[in-house]
Amino acid sequence: MKTSWGYAAWLAVSGFVVLAITAFAASAYVTLDMAQARPGLHGPVHYGLLVAHIFTGTVAVLAGVSQFWPRLRARHPRVHRVLGRVYFGAVLPSSVLGVVCAQLSLNGLAASGPLTVLSVLWFASAVHGLRTARRRQFGAHRIWMIRGFALTGAAVTGRLWGLLLGGLLPEADGLLVFATANWLSFVVNLLVAEWWIQSRGYTRDLPSAAVSPSISSRSAQSRASVA
Repeated sequence: MKTSWGYAAWLAVSGFVVLAITAFAASAYVTLDMAQARPGLHGPVHYGLLVAHIFTGTVAVLAGVSQFWPRLRARHPRVHRVLGRVYFGAVLPSSVLGVVCAQLSLNGLAASGPLTVLSVLWFASAVHGLRTARRRQFGAHRIWMIRGFALTGAAVTGRLWGLLLGGLLPEADGLLVFATANWLSFVVNLLVAEWWIQSRGYTRDLPSAAVSPSISSRSAQSRASVA
């Protein structure tokens, strides 16, 4: 499928923004200095879990961006598959670590609630994406990858929402702004992802593609039993 210049430009710009914000967010943890950690911590173990979550999440972002470049899928399918494995290999542990870190949050349910929901949905999307790829259900795989990367991108959009809400509501409670930004970070992303999936018609052929093989199989079995 030919890629339009507009779509290619949108991919390039959005990819650059995602990578730039991700690199900035992860930079505070490169030196492994606990003093630079942004959230409050229980101690070194909590910090280690947080660092592991952030770095696996960073790998997921870097590998995930590449999965949406059509020319890579078309011209270098092996590279696409390898980076896909890297993506899943990063998302699965990072999402589990996300749940753990959310429970360790010092800010209570307001902070842990959205991060827990996000991490669980992120894990589920990766499982479905991996399962559909292994079953060669590429239409469903594309849909789950879009949903999954919408959740992966919450690490980026959460910071943008935080800046926006902080600027619009400078006197608001910081924890309330933080919690609201965390909810918006993935809820809005998922809504946009579903709009994109429906507007591009990615679900249009899924029912017939999924039903037809099973009908054909049953018909073949019926003919075989009659014979």
